[in-house]
Amino acid sequence: MTNKKDDMAPNAEQVLRFLAANPDFLEQVAAKGLKNGALNGKIIDLTPVIARRARNEARRIGLQNRSILSLASENMVNWQRLHHAALALLAAGNINQLFNVIATEFPPIFDLDSCHLISASTQFQHKTSEDGPIFCPDDILTALTGGKSIVLGTPKSPLCALLGMAPASVAIIALPDRLADPVAETLLVLCGQVKSSFTPDLSTDLLVLLAELVGVALTARLEKSEEVDIH
Repeated sequence: MTNKKDDMAPNAEQVLRFLAANPDFLEQVAAKGLKNGALNGKIIDLTPVIARRARNEARRIGLQNRSILSLASENMVNWQRLHHAALALLAAGNINQLFNVIATEFPPIFDLDSCHLISASTQFQHKTSEDGPIFCPDDILTALTGGKSIVLGTPKSPLCALLGMAPASVAIIALPDRLADPVAETLLVLCGQVKSSFTPDLSTDLLVLLAELVGVALTARLEKSEEVDIH
């Protein structure tokens, strides 16, 4: 048999529905009940709880907004860097100037320790300039990337041997393989100043776009260059 007392006790949903329909109820009870001890002193002042939850929610939203703004600001800086790099590549009048842009202008633009091109193309076996690509055999080039289009993190010994140094961290990005040789056999290597400069969890969108810009610019300059014959 159903307990009559249970049927008369409202559940939480009913209480919330009643309070929503009667927003002034608690204030009215507090004004009258607290004065003469209504409900045997069982009236509960919810104001501190509500205020505390409101403060916590405001704090959470504030932190979230700051995080979003920080991320947006960081993205804006990265796009500005990519824009500056693109302008520098466009300004290069010949292949040697292009190599110089990558070697000397990319590091300050992207806060790098150094920046290099590494290629397995025999056309780069004898550098056209001091800043030209570092030549390496096909098997070493494959070992540098492990067959991947991009590698981030701590440099391995074959790369350190080629560079003659041990960078704190590196980003190794293959130039687009749909471009003609020797570009398709070339890697762009960004050497970070610290270990956290390039980590495996880093977003790669900017790096892929940078490699595409370098690949297209290199292809265009090689086609006009008298120093390197790609045909």
